[in-house]
Amino acid sequence: MFVVAALPAQAKVLKAKSTSAEGAIAMQCDSVDFRSDLVRLYGRLTGTPHTSHRIDSVSVEYPVSKAASDIDGVDMKRWFQWEDDGAIPVEIDFPAMKAANRLEVKVVTPRGEALWKITFTNKK
Repeated sequence: MFVVAALPAQAKVLKAKSTSAEGAIAMQCDSVDFRSDLVRLYGRLTGTPHTSHRIDSVSVEYPVSKAASDIDGVDMKRWFQWEDDGAIPVEIDFPAMKAANRLEVKVVTPRGEALWKITFTNKK
């Protein structure tokens, strides 16, 4: 009797070394999980407490251009408000891609565009 086990490929989680945010909305990235089925970005949107904002679209622009498939923490194309601490935890999903040394994420809002540049500490 033979037993065959299929094990999924290990995901590669890269911790963010730095995040620079230019434009209409800021984000601090914690890490990015590169999986075989998707790429998930973990971070916090930052803003002025008790003000509102909206995200209409999010896309990775580097190393390849891919639109976000889902966002948790806020809803796309719906206004949200920052609470007292001015931070909202988010998880943003993108289609699968190879791990990279850095990512550039473009965000479109009613108040203009933003560009988040993320570099990682442990690309292997």
